[in-house]
Amino acid sequence: MSRFPKIPLLLMTGLTAVLRARGLFANSFQADEALFATWAREIAIWHDPLLQMQPIDKPPLLFYLQALFYPLFGPVEFAARWPNWIVSVLIVPLIGILAWKLYRRPGTAVLAAALIALFPLSVQFSPTAFTDPLLTFLLIAGLTAVAGQKPGWAGLLFGLALITKYQAILFLPLLAGLGWVMGWRWRHWFRGCAGLLLPVGLFFAWEKARTGSFSLWQTQLSNFGGVRLSWSWEIWPRFWAWVDLWQTAVSPLIFFLLTPAIAWFFFQHLRPPTTPSAPPRLCVKKIDRLLLIFILGYGLFHWLWAIPVWDRYLLPLLPLLALLLARAYGELLAHLPAAAPIRQFRGAMVILVLLFISASWSARNGRTPLGSFPQADQGAAEVAAALADAPYGTVLYDHWFSWQWRYHLFDKRVFVSWFPHGAALAADLTAFGQDGSARYLAVPNTATSASLSAGVAQPIIRTVQEAGFTLTAIAQSDQIILYKINPQITQACGEPSRTISQIKPQNLCNLRNLWINSWRHHAAV
Repeated sequence: MSRFPKIPLLLMTGLTAVLRARGLFANSFQADEALFATWAREIAIWHDPLLQMQPIDKPPLLFYLQALFYPLFGPVEFAARWPNWIVSVLIVPLIGILAWKLYRRPGTAVLAAALIALFPLSVQFSPTAFTDPLLTFLLIAGLTAVAGQKPGWAGLLFGLALITKYQAILFLPLLAGLGWVMGWRWRHWFRGCAGLLLPVGLFFAWEKARTGSFSLWQTQLSNFGGVRLSWSWEIWPRFWAWVDLWQTAVSPLIFFLLTPAIAWFFFQHLRPPTTPSAPPRLCVKKIDRLLLIFILGYGLFHWLWAIPVWDRYLLPLLPLLALLLARAYGELLAHLPAAAPIRQFRGAMVILVLLFISASWSARNGRTPLGSFPQADQGAAEVAAALADAPYGTVLYDHWFSWQWRYHLFDKRVFVSWFPHGAALAADLTAFGQDGSARYLAVPNTATSASLSAGVAQPIIRTVQEAGFTLTAIAQSDQIILYKINPQITQACGEPSRTISQIKPQNLCNLRNLWINSWRHHAAV
């Protein structure tokens, strides 16, 4: 009888923690991460514990978990990364436990754990403040509870996944399908629903206390822009974009090595059996088909519907892919000659792991465009340091990096004013630019940045100058440059600069909308 591979999984977990520790301290925040961490800090200092004053459109579980770590470590970025880093390490033995419960093969359990430990996407998403690593862990924990015939825990964990990110609802068919394969009866389904009600009920109570209504779901749909089918001319560009992202997520070499294995495994399940299968074997086949159908359905949905091609949407699929790949390798061994199968398994697994280590090492050092990496904040922390001692009343005008400033200037005396376009900025400067307060403007660094945003920085600079102000660069990074805005003493024609009393009324009428827009900046899905 096979034994559960406890020692190999423990060793794999320790190696995973070592492999992923560097990014915990070396990486910087992307814009979404900075926004989520800002919300967590609002909770941590009890300034806005229900997030009533924040334009939040996400379920709050991650933000409250992050808030627990800020009192322990202080206002440092890695405090917001700790929850995801912890669960991203724990998911390695968890996927091994799930593989063991489903297939009862130690080799399959160890290989599945090794794959999820070494996928570049999972390595680079571990030390992030995104919601997706926690979502992935809770979903796999829910599947493990289903496989272990613990429906109450399965419902509770799925409910926690729902209040982490709404995309968890896409995995409901997988959990329900696995429950059906495992032979759940009415009492199991009842316990699962009872477990689900607890976190969902707490979430609705939180939302009711926060806003007096249940508008969070509608807010996210509105911010997301709705969901539609892809247009015909989008189909193939989107297909190749997803293929390219998959290659990066698992490394190109591994992608091309593993694609034939999945294709062969899929073909094996399409072939009618030559002999009747025994009941345990039949159950395993059903599990394989369930995973295959779900992964294909998830991929088709994200391809054929106009879902953004973002790496974070692949993260919850990686543990399922690891399960299938480990199963495919086991089935492939079963079709090979019976000579020394253990040596064959170990030798091939060592080769595969070595290939993955070489692919994941770059991800460990933040060298792949996935998740978070050292330059993810575009230099916002470096530029914000120039305003650390700015006096009260200082204004920072920004269009591109507002979420970064909200985090890095969280406890500073700088007000970040988001402007929608150059005319709005000119109107604000015309009204208040000569009141004596220090004013700054942050724009993309056109000298070093090749982004589309850099191309629109010059018109903004020109608009400010035409409004009667000069700009002096005081700090810059590779992608951001910070200017101090200074009013001109006289206009080019010799006339004195306009004062507030000389401003046309219609310029002041637009300022209310400008202030509202600077506050209503929502997070991406």
